[in-house]
Amino acid sequence: MMAIKEQAALHNATIVAIGSGTCDQAKQFATQFNFTGELYLDPELHSYKAFGLERGVFKTIGPASIVKGFKTLGKGFRQGKHAGDLWQQGGLFVLGPGDQIVYEHRDKVAGDLADMNSVIGVCPIR
Repeated sequence: MMAIKEQAALHNATIVAIGSGTCDQAKQFATQFNFTGELYLDPELHSYKAFGLERGVFKTIGPASIVKGFKTLGKGFRQGKHAGDLWQQGGLFVLGPGDQIVYEHRDKVAGDLADMNSVIGVCPIR
């Protein structure tokens, strides 16, 4: 997400993350990934449920997520300690004026990431 932060700002978009962990885990996340957007915590998973995000053991450690895990290992990524709800999958949403959702991506399994070019593509230019 930080890779598109400058582009997002040009499109008048703000990057916000919602995590299910603790304050200390959120600080570690921000430091580890140089995250400089707004960061909120939702340990009760209310926002995850409101957006209809996937949750389950096999979403995290099932065959599809294991395959994705090996691919990311090949690219140099190393899994650190987990934070928050291990079984909760995430998503990425671009919200427009009012209650408009102009882009939505719900992770089906761990490692199922949104296409950042598509995200920028739906943001209106200032």
